Amino acid sequence: MAEKKESLSSSEVFRYGGYGTLLLIALIFFVGLYPLMMGGLVSRALGMLIVFGILVFGTFVASRSRLQWTICVILVILCLATQVLWLVTQDTRIEATMMSLFAIFCLYTAIVILRHVLGFGPLYADRVHAALSVYILLALAWAGAYAMLEIVQPGAFSIPAAFGHNPAEPKGMNLLMTMFHFSMTTLTSTGYGDITPLAPFARSLSTLEQLIGVLYVAVLISRLIGLYPSEEEEK
Repeated sequence: MAEKKESLSSSEVFRYGGYGTLLLIALIFFVGLYPLMMGGLVSRALGMLIVFGILVFGTFVASRSRLQWTICVILVILCLATQVLWLVTQDTRIEATMMSLFAIFCLYTAIVILRHVLGFGPLYADRVHAALSVYILLALAWAGAYAMLEIVQPGAFSIPAAFGHNPAEPKGMNLLMTMFHFSMTTLTSTGYGDITPLAPFARSLSTLEQLIGVLYVAVLISRLIGLYPSEEEEK
């Protein structure tokens, strides 16, 4: 007799699922409140607190072994250290390094969490929340990569003046938020056209993100459907 699979009820989706749920909440706050992070000192402090929460919760969710825990902790420390150094020195090389480390952390965390999401086991709230978190983490990873490219190669993207971007001035959170907007529209294939990749690497990165966005949704839906019991299994 085939073992009956456990399915996810509608109420289960909203159940607290540990650090996976906290990570999703932090990411949603980041997406919804990022315009406020480009304001005054208090707004920027709030933004840094939310980013810190993403780093911390992402570390706990992605730490399935001692090695993964060590890698996540090292990346978090490096991200925070380069952030402090950039605030003190305003050196563009340090800023580019900071964006690169942030992108690496988000991408690494997304990959580790995705392996857990696509693995065998019952479909509970933590898996659903983790799957949603991976999608936003991928957008953040590409946003960091886009920001790093724009810092290293100013003019790699055509950014309207309304975004407040000036290649001659320090960028920091403003540039990351601008690139996150472009990254999310690219990942979801929305394509507003307000920001355009001009440099070859900028175009290749955006094309790769479009492919990953489509493949992620297709693979995830297939996997989640496979976790639901069929009519014969339910009998």
